Amino acid sequence: MKTRRRAFILLEVLVAVVIVGIAMVALVRGFIVALDSFKKIRRNEIAIALAKSLLDDMILEPPEKGRLRGRFSEDPRFGEAFDGWLWELDVESDEPNYEEKPRGALAQDLEEVYTARLTISYTEARNDEKVYLDVYTNLAMPDLFSADAIQKNQLF
Repeated sequence: MKTRRRAFILLEVLVAVVIVGIAMVALVRGFIVALDSFKKIRRNEIAIALAKSLLDDMILEPPEKGRLRGRFSEDPRFGEAFDGWLWELDVESDEPNYEEKPRGALAQDLEEVYTARLTISYTEARNDEKVYLDVYTNLAMPDLFSADAIQKNQLF
């Protein structure tokens, strides 16, 4: 009678170990999915902050026409903390249409209008490049000698 009882206990222990093992696999899988989601959210936040920084620079200093590319890790303002982050800026400029100028704006305040496409991407050593942000914007560069124009210089 005692040997039957011991066998039954061993069977119960084996079943319990299998159930706990299955539960642990599901729990670990949940942690992995949550960690991956957190990484994606964090990278999106970083991409937005980097794009904002570059767009702020465009307001202060007009961009050159053409396609510009760079790595944030090579820029002294950002450094190695942003290794793997890349940017690409396509800039075109047009003379403004003075017949369709904004109400209240003076013609001399609209020298040149830039259209810019900014792409922020991230590359890991083991993965392909992933684009995290693709922004199109217009920037009107005012006459630098007009104080009123300098105050109105903004992205729109």
